[in-house]
Amino acid sequence: MEGMDAKTRLNQFCQKYCLRPVTKKDILYSTTKFGHDQYQAIVRLNCMEGQEYAGELRPNPKEAEKSAAQQAMVAYAAVISSLPPMKPGGKKKKSAGAAGAAGGAAGGEEKAKKKLEDGENPALTDKVKLNALCMRIAKRPLQKGDTVYDTRQMGLGKAAAGYQTTVRLPCLPGDWAAKMFAGQVCTNKQAAEQSAAGIALAAMIVDPVLVEAAAKAPPAKAGGEGKKGGGKGWKGWWGPMPTGPDLPREEVTTAPVSGTVVEWKGNFGWVQPTEPLDHPAAKKRSGKVYLHKQDLKDGKEALEEGATVLINVYVDATGLGGIQA
Repeated sequence: MEGMDAKTRLNQFCQKYCLRPVTKKDILYSTTKFGHDQYQAIVRLNCMEGQEYAGELRPNPKEAEKSAAQQAMVAYAAVISSLPPMKPGGKKKKSAGAAGAAGGAAGGEEKAKKKLEDGENPALTDKVKLNALCMRIAKRPLQKGDTVYDTRQMGLGKAAAGYQTTVRLPCLPGDWAAKMFAGQVCTNKQAAEQSAAGIALAAMIVDPVLVEAAAKAPPAKAGGEGKKGGGKGWKGWWGPMPTGPDLPREEVTTAPVSGTVVEWKGNFGWVQPTEPLDHPAAKKRSGKVYLHKQDLKDGKEALEEGATVLINVYVDATGLGGIQA
């Protein structure tokens, strides 16, 4: 594939992976214009479970599409390396040895393909998942500077003891934009970045505010300036996410406890129990309990801040939650 542009290489990879010719509907590009001379493209691979990849800002739509294709190729590097190389040559009659080699190559392709079918998709790294989640929260394609990785060599001398990466996410709302996540010390820079991304991802998916923001549908765009192709939203990368009230629950209290509504934000709020709860999860959020509007009684849509309520407390992956009693 050397010497080819990224779009051509991506087409050939998809064709080789899918074991069939790709069509126009298999690989779709959508391009958005930013300002006067900046473009960003997203490529959607319908032949690869609808995965989507966003390129960097480029001065024209053609280069923007190439950048998106390059991001897809980087994400699928592990899959590409597992496939046997394509051999040049004409349509010569296969010898017995060549036929056996072809059979082995087909077996390698089937093995790599089966990995994705079984849910083990090596392209969905923690960095890819983190980018996807950030896009769902920001409701826009990511730009340069939205995710900032800083990798440093640990130890002195020529023989490095390892590498450690920190990642910041200025694209996130509120205090999250200033937070920094440090990964573990790893043997190479790539692994160090993946480690930092994994730490950030683990923190984000248990925060009810971010989960709520990611679950909201992006606002509808008026018109279609600068758009082409058929991409639909951001769910191709991340898939449906359970929101706060839909996570699995485990009962904590057998009788209602009293508390005060200290904050209410649209669909959910926070209750401070009158008496501290004796549960490990109570150490989070200063002991406050998450309360969603679907857990309010009598069809209420919200509670007033300062109101006293009775709640039955449960715990889920994000911490303590309540159901109005």
